[in-house]
Amino acid sequence: MGEGNAQSVLDNDYCFACGQQNPFGLHLRFELESGGIVAHFTPGPHLQGFAGVLHGGIAATVLDDVMNNLVSRTRAKLVVTATLEVRFRRPVPVGEALVCHARLTEERGRFFRAEGKIHLAGSPDVLVEGKCLMVKVER
Repeated sequence: MGEGNAQSVLDNDYCFACGQQNPFGLHLRFELESGGIVAHFTPGPHLQGFAGVLHGGIAATVLDDVMNNLVSRTRAKLVVTATLEVRFRRPVPVGEALVCHARLTEERGRFFRAEGKIHLAGSPDVLVEGKCLMVKVER
């Protein structure tokens, strides 16, 4: 996305992942933590792929949004995802509390790299992990 398209990148609080105004969204909320950011999320059955299992696209969306919010909240930069790599380690159950962490791994000019992980609340076992490259856009 070129900087000439910056007007099309506007946060109107309707983001599917974190927008509080989107009636169909996930309504993720974030908290800064030492070395990164965290979001807590309990997916309902309407987000499943296979019976009782969170759809992989929703898991990828959560990771993408947690990593994006890490940069926007800690660096005050508006970024868009250029690449997203997701690894599914175990099925993610619906109806159970999840914790999503992200941390910045590299910052170089307009480019940011981050990694994120999703696990069950209270468990260190990683269910899904991802990496992304984000690019700063002008407001």
